[in-house]
Formats: sequence, structure tokens, C-alpha cells
Amino acid sequence: MLLVILLWIYVTITTYLMGYCFIHAILSHGEKKLSVSNNGKAKKEQRYRIKSHKNYIITGVVLTTVYAQFFSLFSGIDLAENILLVAICVVIATYYREELRDDLSELIRKLKSEGNIFLYAAVFLIMAYATSHGIMHYDSDLYHAQSIRWIEEYGIVKGLGNLHVRLAYNSSAFALSALYSMAFLGGQSYHIMAGFLALILGWQCLDIKHIVVRKHFVLSDFARMAAIYYLFSVLDEIVSPASDYFLAMFVFYIIISWLDLNVAHEKSYVPYIHLALLGVFAITIKLAAAPLLLLSLIPIYKLLHNRNRHKTKVLLVSVLLALIITAPFLIRNVIISGWLVYPVTFIDLFNVSWKIPKGLAQFDALEIKTFGRGFTDVVAYGNAPLSAWAPTWFKSLSSFDKGIILLDIVSVMIYLLMAGLFLGTHFEKKATKESKVFSISHRTMLNQIDFMAIGGTMIVCLLFWFNSAPLIRYGIVYSLLTAAIICGRVVIIIYNRIDRGIALTGFKCVIAMLALWYIYKGTFLIMDEEKRYNAKWLVHQQDYGTYDVDTFEIDGTTFYYPVSGDQVGYAPFPSSAKDMTGQIEFIDGTIESGFKSIESE
Repeated sequence: MLLVILLWIYVTITTYLMGYCFIHAILSHGEKKLSVSNNGKAKKEQRYRIKSHKNYIITGVVLTTVYAQFFSLFSGIDLAENILLVAICVVIATYYREELRDDLSELIRKLKSEGNIFLYAAVFLIMAYATSHGIMHYDSDLYHAQSIRWIEEYGIVKGLGNLHVRLAYNSSAFALSALYSMAFLGGQSYHIMAGFLALILGWQCLDIKHIVVRKHFVLSDFARMAAIYYLFSVLDEIVSPASDYFLAMFVFYIIISWLDLNVAHEKSYVPYIHLALLGVFAITIKLAAAPLLLLSLIPIYKLLHNRNRHKTKVLLVSVLLALIITAPFLIRNVIISGWLVYPVTFIDLFNVSWKIPKGLAQFDALEIKTFGRGFTDVVAYGNAPLSAWAPTWFKSLSSFDKGIILLDIVSVMIYLLMAGLFLGTHFEKKATKESKVFSISHRTMLNQIDFMAIGGTMIVCLLFWFNSAPLIRYGIVYSLLTAAIICGRVVIIIYNRIDRGIALTGFKCVIAMLALWYIYKGTFLIMDEEKRYNAKWLVHQQDYGTYDVDTFEIDGTTFYYPVSGDQVGYAPFPSSAKDMTGQIEFIDGTIESGFKSIESE
């Protein structure tokens, strides 16, 4: 735990400074707000101001990840990249020293107000302890650890997916983990970044405390409730560098932030562009985030509506930033597998010697899809109709997951009904004037178009997940958010229309139930933790698993594979899930030259 805290301090400082520099550099040439004085004369223009310091950190996470991916194209990620990162941060801190001093003073003041500093510190310590040990994700010892080590040792190697097909599942999360693993110190390779993102999400969820003062719900409250449930459910697993956790934390962060903007009726396009770019980055973590690109349509519309020269420039810069975010990820895909987006084979652009054979890639894609449906027989269930696998898949879910899926189905039906009513009233020729006198809860309610946009995006994400590989841990974030957003909308509408006294009574009951649930979950976690408590985790972090391995050779280079099963962990390197003798060879006689399939010759 102590080592996790020290590493998190380093991560926080570097990501904060990187994000701070980037955002301030962009905003210095970005949108300006023009305010008008009481006498009708224009006052001094003010640029958009970031409202949460967490945005600096999350932006810094994106920047350091792109940084790590870029340098991985040329060498391993080790001490040199960290020294350069520190040097960049020193320059930033020096250049922005006055602005940083003012911002940090403001941050400290905010944290001290209303005891916030104690809440933030408590979440920090809880997440650090959880990240120090726990249940290591199966896939982490299958290929996550090896993927990270390849980045640490070599950066990138051509045709790496031929050695172990799972190594072709490139994720920007692995490059980020490699950058902050500190493996170059000679000890273990630390895996702290899934926990760090859980920390940022946990801090973001603290804003749910405002519900008590506000005395009414806003839609982002329900998204925060869903995120808190998710954090409770994975708290004993965030020790693992699994990309599933990285993606879920990012999606929750994006959607909660987006809803906060909608609740505040934010008119500026700047924060929407920021979140849309975070959505682009999420795709480099896992392709399951692809439907989040739909959110980009909102800032694009804002920029194209009443377009001028400045807005056109902002749009072009935004597109350029999206390309910069995705470019190193796509380049790594091609070098590792020969495919632009492995295992998607219909995008076939490159004819390179290290390309994973098309048939193998297609089978691998079907295998993942079949596994997500709860089966292992690819031939029987890979292309089976919905009726053949859905009943068995649903039966295999836990009671809670079944409930959420059923709630999702109801939510989709409610959304379609709301969409129909919205379209019906929207196209009515007779305009109706609404009273300007309404309660504060109405003023913080999303307008219909904003709700349709965010709700529709979540439904598309849910359907995309269900149609690809519906393993619940792959899509739980979409399942929770779809139900939370749409059902939350219904609750808010009912709250605003029933008697005020009844509404407040119901509100208090919900708050009481939430408090009891938090106490219950917290008590359960403490009791569960007591069974596996070990004092050494107060200082150290749990390492990857260890397994019995055997060896095979390629041109005199020794490789490892498990004696039983398919996991090898981190230490036996380089390794594969099985003996690959006679199936692959070096491109040019050395491991640095890369791997190619003998089948492809």
C-alpha cells in the first residue's frame, strides 16, 4: 500500500502537470466567452475555464498514454522515458509556476471546505489499499502481464501476435501500465493504473453528497450511483491491469461528466470536445467503446451550427487531436498483428510478412464472441442465432445481473416511447408557450434533446456489446448506465409531478436506503478482507502469479510455456500459452526482427 501511494503521488504530479499544460495551451487559443454589462456594452472577453481539477489529471492520463505508445514504437519503456517525462513536467511547472500556485491554492481551499479533504483522503487510502492486493484477473496472468513486459523490454516487435494470439489484442492501457510500472528499478513490475483510475472515478462520485443539500435528484446522481456500485463490485480486483477496468472507469467518468454539463445546461462547446476526445481515447483501450463516437456528433453540431472561421479552426484542431490520440495505437496494431484493428479482418489494408493469417484471426474473433456468450464450442455457437444461445447465456448470469438486463430491456422500451412522444410534440405546428415559473429541480433537469442523445448513445453501446461478445464484465458499464440514465429520467419526471410533500418523503427514503446499502457493502467488504488480510500489503503490492513452465526454442532463443493450463504470469519471459515449435519463426533470425507464421509462407 505504501509503495502504491508513493507511485500514485508520482502519477498524480506528472499527469496533472501534463494535463494542465495541454488544457491551458489549448484554451489560450480557444473559445472566448463574451459577457455583456448592464449598460449593454461588451465587457472584457473571458476564455472557458475548466471547473474540475480532475479534468487535468484525466487529460494527463491520456497524454502520458499517447506519450508511452509513441516511444514504444522505437524502444522499450523504461528509465529514459520516465526521466524525459519528469524533465517535461519540470519545464511545465516552471513556466506555469504562478498559475499553478493560484490553482493549487484554490484547490486546497475547496478541499478544506465542508470537510472535503477528509473525504478525498479517505477514498485515496481505500483505493490504495485495494490496489495493493486482491484477486488477479485470469487474463492478466494469461497475457496482460506479458503484453506489459514486451512494452517494457522491447517497446514493440513485429508479428508479436504470432507468438501468442492474445498478445495481438493491443490496448493503450498496457502502454500506460508499462510507463508507471517502475520495472527498471529491478524489483517487481507494479500494476497501479487500474486502481488509479478507480481513484479518479471515486473522487468524481463524491459529488453525490450534494444530493442531500439539493433535496432533489439530477440525472448525473443516478450515473454516480451506478459507478459507486461498480467500484464496490471490483474493489478487490483493481490490483489487476485488466483493460476491462480501465475502460469501465473511463466510460463512467465521461458519461458522468457529460451529464453534469447537461444538468448545468453548459452552452460552451469546449468541455464537450474534451469529453468527446476522451471517448476517442477510450476506443484505444478496448474497441467495445466504439459507439461512444456518437457523442462526438454533439460538439461537431455545435461547431458547424452558425459556423465561422474560428469554429472551423477549432473543428480541424479537434480532428487533428483525435488522429494524434489514435495514430500510435493503430500503428502498434499493424506492427503487432499486421491488421489495422485486430481481429477485425474486413479492414485488410496491409500485406506484410508478419501478418497473422486471416483464418486464424477470424477464428480468434469467433472464439471471443462464443466465450462471451458463455460457450466454448466455436463451431456450434460462433454463428448461432440468438435463440440458440441467449436463454443459456441469461441463465448463467447472477441474480443481480439478470435484474439489470431485464431493467435494460424495460429502459429501452421506455426510451422508445419517450422518443416517439418527443418526435410527436417536436413536429407539432402549433407552438405552446411554457411558463417561466418552475421549481429548481426543473431547471436542473436535462432538456429532451440532451437526454435523447445520451440515452440513445448508451443503448447503442449496450446493443453493440450484446451483439459482439456479451460477457457481462465486458459490458456491465453500459448495462448499468443505460438503466441508470433512462430509469433515472423517469424517477425525476415523477418527482417533479407528484405532491411536494410526498416527493420529499420518497426522496428521504431513497437517501436512507442508499446510506444503508453503502454501510452494508462497506461492512461486507471489511469482513471479506479480514479473511485474506496480510500485513505485508500495507507496504508492498501483490505481484503477478507464478506457474510451472516448460521451454521451447526458436533459433537458439528460449521461450516458456505453461506445463498445464495457459497462464504464465510475468516472470517467465518471453513466453506463449503453448509450445509454438514449428508454427512460427523469426523474420530475420532474431527476436528483435519479429515473428511470422510458418503457415503464411
